[in-house]
Amino acid sequence: MPSETKHMSRGTLNMGIQQQLCFLASLLLVIQAAPTPPPSDKDKAIAKDYLRNFYNLKRLSNSASFSPGSSNDTTSERLKEMQKFFGLEVTGKLNKETLDVMKMPRCGVPDVAAYTTFGGSPRWETNKLTYRIVNYTPDMTRAQVDDSIARALQVWAEVSPLRFTRIIRGTADIMISFAVRGEQKTNKLFLTDHGDGLAFDGPKKTLAHAFAPGSGIGGDAHFDDDESFTFRSSRGHVLFLVAAHELGHSLGLFHSNVPGALMFPTYTFTDPDRSPLTSDDIEGIQSLYVTSFKGETVFFKDSFFWRSSSSSSAVARQINSFWSRAPDNVDAAYEDPAQDKLFLFKGTQVWAFKGQNLEPGYPKPLSSFGLPASVTKVDAAVHNQNTGKTLLFSDKYYYRYDERKNQIDEGYPRRVEDAFVGLTGEVTAAHMTNNNIYLFSGKNLFEFSSKNAKLLRLLTSDFFQRYLKSFYNLTDETISVRKETSSMTEKMKEMQEFFGLKVTGKMDQETMEMMKKPRCGVPDVAAYSTFGGIKWQTNKLTYRILNYTPDMSRAEVDESMERALQVWAKVTPLKFTRIHSGTADIMISFGTRNHGDAYPFDGPRGTLAHAFAPSPGIGGDAHFDDDESFTFRSSRGFVLFLVAAHEFGHSLGLSHSNVRGALMFPTYSFTDPDRFSLPSDDIRGIQSLYGPNRDRTPVKPDEEVTTPNACDPDLVLDAVTTLRGETVFFKDSFFWRKSQSRTVTQIPIKHFWSNAPDNIDAAYENQVQDKVFFFKDRQVWAFKGITPEPGYPKTLSSFGLPSSVRKVSAAVHDKTTGKTLFFVDKVYYSYDERAQKMDTGYPKQVENGFPGLTGEVTAAHISNGNIYLYSGTNVYEFRLYSVSVTVLQGPECN
Repeated sequence: MPSETKHMSRGTLNMGIQQQLCFLASLLLVIQAAPTPPPSDKDKAIAKDYLRNFYNLKRLSNSASFSPGSSNDTTSERLKEMQKFFGLEVTGKLNKETLDVMKMPRCGVPDVAAYTTFGGSPRWETNKLTYRIVNYTPDMTRAQVDDSIARALQVWAEVSPLRFTRIIRGTADIMISFAVRGEQKTNKLFLTDHGDGLAFDGPKKTLAHAFAPGSGIGGDAHFDDDESFTFRSSRGHVLFLVAAHELGHSLGLFHSNVPGALMFPTYTFTDPDRSPLTSDDIEGIQSLYVTSFKGETVFFKDSFFWRSSSSSSAVARQINSFWSRAPDNVDAAYEDPAQDKLFLFKGTQVWAFKGQNLEPGYPKPLSSFGLPASVTKVDAAVHNQNTGKTLLFSDKYYYRYDERKNQIDEGYPRRVEDAFVGLTGEVTAAHMTNNNIYLFSGKNLFEFSSKNAKLLRLLTSDFFQRYLKSFYNLTDETISVRKETSSMTEKMKEMQEFFGLKVTGKMDQETMEMMKKPRCGVPDVAAYSTFGGIKWQTNKLTYRILNYTPDMSRAEVDESMERALQVWAKVTPLKFTRIHSGTADIMISFGTRNHGDAYPFDGPRGTLAHAFAPSPGIGGDAHFDDDESFTFRSSRGFVLFLVAAHEFGHSLGLSHSNVRGALMFPTYSFTDPDRFSLPSDDIRGIQSLYGPNRDRTPVKPDEEVTTPNACDPDLVLDAVTTLRGETVFFKDSFFWRKSQSRTVTQIPIKHFWSNAPDNIDAAYENQVQDKVFFFKDRQVWAFKGITPEPGYPKTLSSFGLPSSVRKVSAAVHDKTTGKTLFFVDKVYYSYDERAQKMDTGYPKQVENGFPGLTGEVTAAHISNGNIYLYSGTNVYEFRLYSVSVTVLQGPECN
């Protein structure tokens, strides 16, 4: 249970919610410097000691012999090494810029040593480590030191499988102590050089040092108590930040030369309430300790691999840097989550790894899988965890291997093209995501249903480029621009901003999911504003249905088209008359691929249809892709009424809307056609062109919604949750999304989750399932990213909550324990996500589980090992998994 609380009153809410949502711009003052004088003897002495301590400069007899820049001087080489490491101008001379860096407070671990003390990727052989705080600094309370060290360890625990337990006596893996110059301050012990042969050097120099994993002194971290350490204040050195860096060394990380990384050698103050880790730090620690690729997609090419997840972009790394005993140029790979093993194939052999460790007895021959001797290579492999079967592809055949029985199923091999209709070439790679199987064949990617092997989609290697060309005006000329100023990146950002995604300019999972959604073929951004104010000059329009889809009866098509036009007629003066011959204003037809308008369709589950803005000739016409499966009402295909209503919006002069949930949003979303009501955004758009329908009771757009002010000190949030590495705050019909790398913006909920309710009661994310859950009244909605999960919304009873519970006021998931807490009035329940049932002994009183909190919990989330509970305008911070109980009366605001 939580054991340390910190209460933030209304007066300090600005530090709680406002610091997370409001940001001030900073000013940069540039001052012209005078000519740099030659270095003094004192500067030379500083530089000599610096290079000797951190860059392996051999001891020199006196400062006179230290003359960087002179001929045959090894000091110049060391100086160049140091300048290169810090990204300075590499001159080999002792200039002001170099001296300024040398004078910065920093870690005492060398950047370059005589021997690579951190070489060979030293790491602990267990993920369960102990730590002990031997003594304390007088600068802070014991509780503040305990909290700082625990949080510093939790920084690394959150991105690795490492778990830390504090012990009070005896020898721990990581012994933490404070010392000055030549003595170690313990209760009874005074040792020269504080016991490690590396004396500290007084204030504002070396802050601390730590040792790589190993026996004895290995892993220990020592802090210079001549420094001034603080809990949060920038007036000294924040112990949490210094400790997080040093404990990185304790876990096996060397210094990074990436400015901004936690493992950069020099100290920089950052907000201690935010994780100091950068992607560079995360990649480093995960190269040592990450043992699972669950939730990630891994791509192999030559001697490199890329790992990509929903919360991070793919980065190329050498295979041998992660699996030292793995081959390069692997032929195939797959993961069996049940065994927590990764299998790599090359030639006639297979390797199995658990984390980074090669399993005993491997590599083995292919025959260990029951493959015949005639199979000399596996081209691709994919595992279906729903069935426990693994498909092994070789040439144009595939075998099905039963992981539970350890044998090939009867009736195999089979021809690939017989089972996966449409794929005639050799399968070169494969993986499974969201219950769909993706088979790579040369430059093409085939998407099949894992249930019936039906071809859902064919993507070529230039799919994403073609998407930006089709919908965001990416041209061949802009593609040729240098990579540093890539218009491809700019167009990607434009697309991400339009859809309300995280604007990175990179192809992340969220962007890929949006691009794969079935959608309208009309561009979102065009070279010219083709829909800018364009409208018909008459309110009486004709339409003609030229042909029919075989998916539906003629009567169903006729009714769908008529109803789709009436959607717009109800809110405008427009009147539509059907004709059966001649040329109508709106000509409606079904076609496939090239169909006569220079805008070919692309096959199933891609572009559903397109239409042209009002004008003579082809203007107003609507074309539907007959490779799609259209339906009258069923969600098993694409409801023609919904698709047609959207396209006719274009036929009347509307462009795409970026309001999620609007009919004119580019991607298709199923809505019950019998309950369809035109959203207010669409009504505003069409009435701006044609005015309202004077013959009917006016259908007005919704009144303008008052948007909540994120910086209002009286703001009471509806819900808070994490979402793929970000924190998301909900209020009324809006939400804010915040990450370390992007500005906080306010977005309508339906702009992002079109099927979600407004004014939600609670929300939480299950990172293992990659799902976010929304609660309102007695119902719960589930989404994977932005996509609604089948079968939802469900009732609260699906979580095992009793029928007396009519509302969940807050929810929070702890990925470490797999438990989710549901807060209802002044009690809370604990739900076991793995067992899918409520824990016994619940509900419990909130004030008993979280001492100091007596009101109703209105929102909750977990960050950096802390659980934050919102009660009205107050925020309570509780430390999880701490061994001591301490109540803090309030945060330091300095």
